Amino acid sequence: MSKQTEAKINQGFRKTPYTCSNCAHFSSQSSTNTYGWVGEKQLRCLIGGFKVGKTNVCNKHELKAHINKLEVAN
Repeated sequence: MSKQTEAKINQGFRKTPYTCSNCAHFSSQSSTNTYGWVGEKQLRCLIGGFKVGKTNVCNKHELKAHINKLEVAN
């Protein structure tokens, strides 16, 4: 079994609708192409170090701090 697969299993990683993109452990890089379109690349989980999709979630999900502040304000 690969290290990525073991990390995913230990972390309880699963594909379910959208939370990796608003997780405190989510990392990505912005890139601009020659036509001026801005996109994201290198979508990674900082805990396990593996590639993720923005619509994935795991058992160690934590909301980003700025999102927590918005929820408290409402």
